[in-house]
Amino acid sequence: MCLAIHLALAACRREGSGAAYQFNELLRVFYMTLFLQENGFGALPLKLYARAEKNLNARLSRGKHGDHWFIDAETPTVFEKVLQLHDEQLRRITYRDLAFARERIEGFIRSARVSPLGDDVRLAIRESQANSSETS
Repeated sequence: MCLAIHLALAACRREGSGAAYQFNELLRVFYMTLFLQENGFGALPLKLYARAEKNLNARLSRGKHGDHWFIDAETPTVFEKVLQLHDEQLRRITYRDLAFARERIEGFIRSARVSPLGDDVRLAIRESQANSSETS
């Protein structure tokens, strides 16, 4: 599973190489890593997840409208940290932990929520990006 995700990230880094399936796998692992972290497996800052999620969602919208399935220049750096944690998680978790994270993903998919991250975390990222673009 780890190799497939790393290959999906590599494909989605190059314009014209990524596919919808690979992009969806990146999203699935992204949320699984977050849910496993919430259960005590890791401690990446939530703002890192929010930044990556914002970038991935922007690219997802473009991919759905016929654009290529690839990620912007900033996202791989952030996403590699998430994948590194995910690799560590897979070495430490039990099947029960994995099943629980999968159930959380399925529940999130069935819900009407935009993100499993809190609104306060997502808002902080939007504000910090707006502030940095104003100073540029």
